[in-house]
Amino acid sequence: MIDATTSSSAAGASSAQAASTGNAFQIEDFFKLLTAQLTAQDPLRPMEDTEFISQMANFSSLSQMEAVSDNLQALRSQQDGLAVQSLIGRDVTALTAGGAYIQGVVDHVEWVDGEPRPFIGDISFSYAELVAVGNAPVQSEA
Repeated sequence: MIDATTSSSAAGASSAQAASTGNAFQIEDFFKLLTAQLTAQDPLRPMEDTEFISQMANFSSLSQMEAVSDNLQALRSQQDGLAVQSLIGRDVTALTAGGAYIQGVVDHVEWVDGEPRPFIGDISFSYAELVAVGNAPVQSEA
């Protein structure tokens, strides 16, 4: 006979396995754990309905928080792209990781490895490396 401690250790092992593989805890995993709990519970002391409802509500909240996090990450990426694109035609100064200053007018932006990178001629730099942004000098027609 399987007692409650065996059931909880099996549930813990399943959770640890899901975490170690790096996969997100999915609704299917929740139902597998719930089924394991039901089959392993003591018939003389069954789990209360309120515990099931509480577990379902907690899982639903977790799923919604993960969705909000994903949406915020996508929004942040879009916002970064717009901020970098707004540098086109602006005079900027950047300090690279190597300690060199780059100064000039941003002429275009390219996405490199999922990150928007401004270019001054053929030199690119990270948005995080910016130290100053100003208006480009006005060209006089003489």
